[in-house]
Amino acid sequence: MADHCQTMVVAQLKKAVLPNETQRSLSNMQVRPGSLLIAHPAHNRSERKNQVIYITESNPHSTLGLVLNQVVSSLDLRGIMSEQGIHWNGDSRVYRGGYNNPNALVMLHTDEWYSTNTMQVEGTFSISSDRLMIEKLEMGNEPLWYRLFMGFEAWDASELEHQMRIRKPKWLLLAKPSQALLELSDKNLWQNAVAEYSQDVFANYI
Repeated sequence: MADHCQTMVVAQLKKAVLPNETQRSLSNMQVRPGSLLIAHPAHNRSERKNQVIYITESNPHSTLGLVLNQVVSSLDLRGIMSEQGIHWNGDSRVYRGGYNNPNALVMLHTDEWYSTNTMQVEGTFSISSDRLMIEKLEMGNEPLWYRLFMGFEAWDASELEHQMRIRKPKWLLLAKPSQALLELSDKNLWQNAVAEYSQDVFANYI
């Protein structure tokens, strides 16, 4: 069933063929905080298969992001918190944000909430990572929406640019993903991200 769904998504993407001028304009789009990197269907056998990465920081030297749809099923968050003397009633799911600094707990959340170490990503979401964040969650002081991650992804500028500009790019770039897409469960996130990317491509073409 999953393979059938992926085949349908790939077919939908292939329909989004644009004139060369439009393709060039899309290739010049910059990776910015708040944008999404979507694993290209052509690389569905690589370690990046079905990954959707939310960009949290980007500058001329490096880009950082969080993989949104890889749950760490082996991690017992309640047990870890209990060892620290914290009674955890919040969401016990933790996602593998990436393999850089894998012991760092990072929270992506809606931007009405803040802690002592909070950085706004763009107009809707922020990221936090500190002890007070945990204490506030423990007391039931939660954002409207949040997701917890261990680690993050990182590229230097030339590495990511190469991955996006090779003949068969590794990533599709969705510059302005909808909030509804970002808040989807991990199970169908990649398929929905590709569908939204396709709609965005057609909207630019029309």
